[in-house]
Order: sequence, then structure tokens, then C-alpha cells
Amino acid sequence: MPLDLAIIGIVIALILVIIFFSAAALYLAFRIKETFRKETRRGATVAKIGFLIGILFLAGGIFYFFASTLRNTGTPSATAPPSPTAPTVSPPSTPTFAASSPSTPNQTPTPPADVTPTSSPTPTPAPSPTLSLSVSYPPSVKINTTFTVGFTIINPTAATAHGVTIHADAFFADFTIQASTHEVVGNIVNVGDVPPGTTIVSLELLTPKKAGIVTDTVLLLFQEMTTPITQEITISVRGGA
Repeated sequence: MPLDLAIIGIVIALILVIIFFSAAALYLAFRIKETFRKETRRGATVAKIGFLIGILFLAGGIFYFFASTLRNTGTPSATAPPSPTAPTVSPPSTPTFAASSPSTPNQTPTPPADVTPTSSPTPTPAPSPTLSLSVSYPPSVKINTTFTVGFTIINPTAATAHGVTIHADAFFADFTIQASTHEVVGNIVNVGDVPPGTTIVSLELLTPKKAGIVTDTVLLLFQEMTTPITQEITISVRGGA
């Protein structure tokens, strides 16, 4: 429908132009004829012929222009409609299976490489010290005299024993301590740490003023011990004769 209205409008415009052009041509021809009516020279005749030829060319150009416009408007476009493009379908992807999957029997699973487990070294526990005790003393002493008692502590291990002490209840109660190589507090001798090897503790004691027999059990204690180390002591105190 819009195309038909355009064609009708162009036709009407073309008719109007033709009418207007015809009127103008007739008016000009009339004026030229009146102007050159009395002229009989060849120049006037040539001018008339040239004017008529120009009018014809102008009319032909106008008609050609309107004809081309009418043809371009009425003729549908020759452009071919775009051909439908077929949708691109991607081929289904082929699933990839691992070598160890049971769904791929043609593939042989590769056994893992032998891995030697690295074992961390087990820390060696520190050696526990062991001690032995021996006591040297005279078996018999006189009253009111001094004598020496020696405690020999042997550590045969490479570890040091800590907090070593010597305990003797009755022994230190009957005899008075005159001198000592280590600190004595009450009935306890504080030896301290005992390194590997031999440690000797010496005590200078004063016998009582009365005769008798002194018997006691000496204990050797230290931090790393499992059971106390004991040693029996028996000293006879005789009179002055």
C-alpha cells in the first residue's frame, strides 16, 4: 500500500511538471515569435531553431529524470534474501578415562613407582645413670677420739646423676662431725651432681664419751634412681684402756 501511494504521487507530480513546462514553453515561444516576427535575417531563424532544440533537450532531460525516479521507486530490490544459515552442531566430546578406570579394558594401568618410605630416626633416649656406694671406716674406735669415714660413689655410666645425697640417722646422731668435704645439713650430706667416674666424700668424726656399738643403714639417693642404694655400718666404741 505505501508503494502504490508513492507511485500515484510521482505520476501526479509528473503531470503537473509537464503542464507547467508546456505553459512556460508556449509562453516563451509566443514571446520569441513576437520578437522575431519582423526579423527575416538568417540569424533570427537560427536563434529560433536553437531555442526549439534547447526546449526539446530540456523536456527530454526532465522526462528522463522522472522516468528514472519512477522506475527506481516501483521496481522492488533485486537483493536476494539472506539464505538461512544452518546451525553449527559441535560433535559430542569423547570422554577421557583414567588408566585405572575399569571402563577402558584396552588400557593397562601403570603401576606406581616404588617409593621407599623415609623413616625418621628414632631419638635415642638419654642413658640413665647408675651409682654404687662403698663406705670405708675403722671397725673399732676409742671414746673421745676422731676418725675418718669415707663414702666412695662410683658412676660407671656416661650420664650425670643429679641431686645426690647421703642419709644416716643414728650414725650422725652418735658421732659429731668435725670436718667434711661436702655440705652436711642435719643427718644429710649434700653431694650434688655426680659425673661419670668416682666421687669421694670424706667426714672427720668425733666419737662419743661412752663406749658402745653404733649400727646404722646409710642411704644413697639421687633423682634418676629407681631404688635407694643402702650400705650397713657397724662401729664399736671402746673405752680408753
